[in-house]
Parts: sequence; structure tokens; C-alpha cells
Amino acid sequence: MSTPAKITLRSPVTDLYGIGPEAGKKLAKLEITTVFDLLTFIPRRYNDWSDISRIDMCEEGKEISFLGTVTTSPVRKGMKKQSPVSFYVSDGTGRIELSYFNAPYIMNKFMIGDKIFVHGQVTYYGTRAQIVNPFCEKAASADELKLVRPVYHLTAGITSNMISKWVGTALKLVKGQIPDVIPASLKDRENLCGAYEAYQYVHFPDSIEQAAEGRRRIAYEELILLGIGMKYFMSVGGPEEVAPIVVPHGNLSSDAASRWKTVVGNLGFKLTGDQKKALSDIQQDLMVSKPMNRLVQGDVGSGKTAVAILSMAMTAIMGKQSVLLAPTSVLAKQHYDSACALLEGSGINVALLLGKTKASLKKEIKEQLREGEASIIIGTHAVLTDDVKFNDLSLVIADEQHRFGVRQREKLLISRDGSDGVNAVHNLVMTATPIPRTLAMVIYGDMATSVIKEKPAGRKEIKTHFLPYTDGDDIYNVLIAKLRKGEQAYIVCPRIDDDSEVLAPDEYYFDDFFDIGEQTPEAVSVKTMKKRLDDHGISDKYPSAVLYGSMKETQKLEVMEKFLSGEIKVLISTTVIEVGVNNPNATMMVIMNAERFGLSTLHQLRGRIGRGDKQSYCVLCSDNKTERALERMKLMCECSDGFELAGKDLELRGPGDFFGTRQHGIPTLRAANLFTDAPLAKTACDEVNKVFEQGGKEASDLMDNIGVMFKLRFAEKMGTL
Repeated sequence: MSTPAKITLRSPVTDLYGIGPEAGKKLAKLEITTVFDLLTFIPRRYNDWSDISRIDMCEEGKEISFLGTVTTSPVRKGMKKQSPVSFYVSDGTGRIELSYFNAPYIMNKFMIGDKIFVHGQVTYYGTRAQIVNPFCEKAASADELKLVRPVYHLTAGITSNMISKWVGTALKLVKGQIPDVIPASLKDRENLCGAYEAYQYVHFPDSIEQAAEGRRRIAYEELILLGIGMKYFMSVGGPEEVAPIVVPHGNLSSDAASRWKTVVGNLGFKLTGDQKKALSDIQQDLMVSKPMNRLVQGDVGSGKTAVAILSMAMTAIMGKQSVLLAPTSVLAKQHYDSACALLEGSGINVALLLGKTKASLKKEIKEQLREGEASIIIGTHAVLTDDVKFNDLSLVIADEQHRFGVRQREKLLISRDGSDGVNAVHNLVMTATPIPRTLAMVIYGDMATSVIKEKPAGRKEIKTHFLPYTDGDDIYNVLIAKLRKGEQAYIVCPRIDDDSEVLAPDEYYFDDFFDIGEQTPEAVSVKTMKKRLDDHGISDKYPSAVLYGSMKETQKLEVMEKFLSGEIKVLISTTVIEVGVNNPNATMMVIMNAERFGLSTLHQLRGRIGRGDKQSYCVLCSDNKTERALERMKLMCECSDGFELAGKDLELRGPGDFFGTRQHGIPTLRAANLFTDAPLAKTACDEVNKVFEQGGKEASDLMDNIGVMFKLRFAEKMGTL
């Protein structure tokens, strides 16, 4: 018989005893594929059953924990299979009936005289107190049980008890393997527990306080891995790398000046002060050989695209090439159209490369790039393939960078020939996600930051209203009122059809979001909404169409082109339109089941309207009446500042990922809260950098440990599209 392979942090989770292929597939839905993923899958909350009471103190509707003795044998109460199994328990102060439905095994689990621990909710059947389907285990005293029990985010077929069992197995097998990434000085000052103990505490705490102690240690760990790891292990270029000087010092040639004047003249509007400042920052970066590594943050509708295109025009006029990466083909096509209009008459050749671009055209575009005939290339991940070669690539712009695998993007950021000592290119990231500066420093490492807050002149503030239902004449009435004026509208839904799963997984886990006891309102689907418009006769007069991510690229582009041209009046979509879609004639945004989206996503969706000089309206529809849902709807109606909403979003989410893992490609933070823990992040990263500056064995060991843990925790997940 062969010896089982040693279990390591990197081992597939299916190597653990009890986790077969089917369970492995289900765990993968929770982003658990390795043993380390399992250990870092921290409970979302805990059930604290440590307050031991007495049976004579039980109250209707209240939960109770007590120790007692089985006084009657478990028997089925009825002849049918579905009849409950019941028995009585006494603790000397009274007795209570325990009833179990769909649990025939209970008849063989307990016998008269067994000492047991019971936890459950008390109900009354007439005058008789009972607990239905309680937690019940043999135990003579509370010391024999873990009474603070973890509750995990779950998927169908996986229970919290199963995860606890698997985590317990894993912890025993990897003891001594978890690298320590926290400097000794920080551990002593903040009184942090050890690395292994932290995971023991969060999964199997003796108290809520101990669980908090473990989570706090892991929060430090996560923020160090994110902040230091991004800087040292995912950086684009090292200190010795140089990029081409794109913009020369001194005056431009008369030809370059004339071409630039043509581009600026095509704008048709004056740049805002923030746009000018961002463009000036970029120009200064392009005047030196140190590779630019700049983040441009801009609230929705602030004009980031204009800054990106002007930056590429600047590069092209200087005889260099640039790339703009867009997260979707729809957005790439829109950027391409905007660039063509803005660069008309400047002599700058712009190319568009998508996954669905015809093979013959792809070949032609790639030839133009190799020969330097195309100065600007705009595209999706199709630009990242190995057969795309450049003549003189100098600038890479990633729109919503966190949607791209970092490893794939690095293909462009490192020059392939290294001639003349040039082995890097300038890197510019454009994001509409307003991140507080302290958080941007952690997430994006040491990137320089430019912020665009001002909105272009003439834009009216979008008016936001809340409707406490997802079906009703008011929705259709306000929609028709805008359509009658010749304007257009978006309707966003959280799912594609009634059989598909909800497409808002990047926001809240629904079992966490909805108050206990509150039934989750049914999510309205794109196809259901289309049928409603058809049934109301709206589609007859105002053509509507659907749009969602799994449609063929050609279909998506066709629908968007018809919407932008005005042929389609109502676009019913998932959040595929969240980023960048620009139609100045669209003045109405209706968001169904708005409670299912985070504030940042709601703000991004709202930013698709208000692009022209007409008054625009955003209508948030929700059947959810919980206090938390209503609070978030109120915030959206009262606030239009993306930076303020981003802070509130982080604050409301608690531990978790700001961007949304499944949508954006960055893994979830399990313990840290990027909003409340921002000061902690800076303190932790500063402490690590001090150790690095001092050098020596601690610095060397710490760097090695951070490298190992960063790869396990973040790098491998960020490297996939």
C-alpha cells in the first residue's frame, strides 16, 4: 500500500480525507481549491451558545441552551415516514419535548439516561413546550463542547459542520507550515497571537473574544500580504528598468504642435481642472525614463476616457505606440469610436482588436502593429496573446485594471526585445472605482495617483428615487414618460432568466445581507423584465432588447450599436453595462432588486446616465424591507459623491473584497476590512518596510515568508483572467 502524499498548504483540498470530487466542485464555488484556501475561509459569524440556562426559564420564541438527561426513548409519533421523532429531556427544573423532522437516525442516537447538551428555539404546542430540530449532542458538561460555533458562507450541498470537520483535519496536518509574515516588533506591540493559533482561534474559538483575536491577527497578515506583496512581487519594473522617453524636453516640432492642436480642437469641450492636472501628471511621467506607474481615479462621468485618449495621442504624435485594454468588447468598441472621432485629421492610425475580430483582419492589424503603421491599439484580452508584436510600444493603459489578470498584462509592460537598454513601458491604470487614498496605497502598491472628481460643464445631477417594489404601474409610467420625449432607458436586473443564478455575487452574500427571518425577495430576471415590457405593450412602441455577458460577442456589439444609434429605446441588461457605456440620450436608469448590489455598483450603474445636458433619473426598485436595505437605498438617494459612497460601501460590507472577486479577479479579503482597517494597513506595512531597511536575517526570512504567503493568497488568483 502506497504512503499518502504529505499534505501541504498548496495541496488540492480534495487530498483531504472526506473531500471527494463532488465536494471539491462545490467548494470551488466558494473559491476553495487548496488547503490554504480552506484555512483562510473564515467564518462570517458565530453562534454563541455558551450562556447555559434552565428549562424552567424557557420562553416562547426564544433560543435556549441547557444540559439535561434523556427521560424517554426517541419514538416516531405516527405511522408515516415523515412523522417526527420525539423524546423528552429533563434538567431537574422541568422537562421539554424535542422533536425532529426527517431525522429517523435520532431513534438510535439517544437512550434513556444519556446526558446531553441542547440548543434550539422554544415553541409551544398548546401548553406543552417543545423544541423542533434542535442541536443536540451527548455531553455531561459544557466543557466537553465547543459552544461558540462558526457559521460559514455556504453553497448547496456544503454545511458549516462539514467545513469545520475539514478545517480541523487540515489544521492538524499543516501544523508548523504556516509562514509568519508579521515582524516580531509588531506582534509584541499589538499583542498578536501566533500564525497557527490565529487559524485555530477563528475556526474553533473558546469564546467570541478569542475568535476576534484570531481574526485581528489574520487581518494584519492579509494587509501585509496585499500591501507589501503588490509592491515587491507584482511590480511591473525593477529599479534598473527604464522606459522610453516619450515626450522630449523643450518645444515641440511645428508638425507635432499642429497635430496636437487638431486633436484638442476635436474635443468640443474644455477640459476640467482635474483632467488638465491628470494629463499634466502623465506628461511629466512620459518625459523621464523611469517607467510610469500611475493610477487615475475618476468618479463616473468625470471624463477619464478623454484623458486616456489624449495620453495615447501624445504618445502617437511622438512616434510611439500605445495600448488601451478594456474589460469588455462593448467598452473596447466604444473607446475605439471615441478615439477615432477625437483623432480625426491628426494622421494617427487607430486599430481595434477583439476576440471575435475576423482572422483576416486580425492578421492585418498585427502586421500594422509590427511595422509601426498603427500607433494606437484598443482591445480586450485579445491584445495579450503572444503573437501580438509591437514596433515601439511605450504606453499601456488598462481601463478597470483589476478585471485583468496581472500576469497577462505584464506581457505588455515588459519589452520583448530589450534593445537600447529599454526593457519596460509606461503603465497607466484608469479606474472608476473611487478608492480612498490610504486604500489605494495598499491595493495598488506604490503607484502614483491622479484623481478626477470634477464633472464636465453642463452635466446635471442625476435625481435618484426609491420604489419599494419591483412590479407596479409606477415603474412603467415613469419609463414611458421619458421614452415619449425621445429619450432612452436602461433597466438592470440581477439575473438573466428565472432558472439562472443571481448575477450579483460580487456584492453581498444573501444569507448575510437579509435579516434573520426575512424571506429573500425573488430576483427579477432580464428575460422576465423583457416579457413584462412586451405584455404592457411598451415594446410595441419603444423597441427593447436584452444584453448579458454570456451572449455572443457579435450579438452584444450589435445590440449596443442599435442602442447607441437610437434604434433600441430600452436596454434590459445585467451589470455588463456597469463600466463605461456612454449614451448621452439615455436619461433613465431603472435598477431591479437594487438591494442585491453594493453601493459602488449602484453608483457605477447610475453613472451610465446623465451623460448629456438632459435631466436624468435613476429609480431603485426593491421588495426588501429590512433596515439595512432601506438604509442603503436612502444613501443612494441622498448622495452622488462616488468617494463618499465607496467609503460607506466598505463600511457596510465588513470583511470582504471591495471590488468583487468573481467579477473583477482579485481574491476576497477574509478577515480585513479595507475601510475600517486602513490605518492598521499603513502601520503594518510601515513596520515591515522598517525591517527590510535594517536588513539581516529577520528581513530575509520575512521577505521569504511574505513571498510564499502572497503567492498562496493572492498572486496565483490574480494571474488568471
